[in-house]
Amino acid sequence: MKPLIIIDPGHGGRDPGGGSNEYWLEKDMVLKISKYQYERLKALGIPVQLTRNDDVYLSSSQRAKIVRDSEAKYCISNHINAGGGEGAETIHSIYSDAKLATKILDQIRQAGQKTRRVFYRTLSNSPHLDYYFMHRETGNVETVIVEYGFADQKEDTDRLLNHWKDYAEAVIKAICEHIGHNYQKSFNIDKDSWKHEGVEYLYKEGILNDLQGWKQKINEPMPVWAVTLLLKKICEKLKEES
Repeated sequence: MKPLIIIDPGHGGRDPGGGSNEYWLEKDMVLKISKYQYERLKALGIPVQLTRNDDVYLSSSQRAKIVRDSEAKYCISNHINAGGGEGAETIHSIYSDAKLATKILDQIRQAGQKTRRVFYRTLSNSPHLDYYFMHRETGNVETVIVEYGFADQKEDTDRLLNHWKDYAEAVIKAICEHIGHNYQKSFNIDKDSWKHEGVEYLYKEGILNDLQGWKQKINEPMPVWAVTLLLKKICEKLKEES
């Protein structure tokens, strides 16, 4: 099944990204944001893909090709800004109606981050071409570049360190609103985290295949058939390893 959304963690590998500081490298922060969004969209039943899920380098042509070949309808390209400013901003193609970009920035603002602008940029020598290759070279995929704040601004840095997950979740809420999908709030993984130890272990060992789904049902009783099926999988795993 082709994804509806493809999430692009900017930079990676030998390209750390300019939105870096003493607390994070941009490539790592946006990968963390992107992986969170990937899991959330999966949990909500929205087909999703990542351009990268590890610290690997992608050239601009490789990255754009992954997005094009995905045949997704939307791409969210995650970045952290730098260079003197404060607040989040979103960038859309000159051929976009800017509705998704506007919704994303509005939700990030409601999540507590300062916001700057929704905008587009053209090539200086060609007003009919987008400046950013993620808009210019990704074909029919509507791409929104999200800059979550400035790595060289103290207040932005503090907000991102403490609330990056809130801003990542805001993008999920905006996507759901835009595509008309039922939105459910993120399950607070930090709350009752002691209850998740067994679920996370069994997921890591390959016994469970839906981490977020099990976490969201952590307080629900298991029916007998589910208990027996789980025990069966554990026994099969033990036999394989013996």
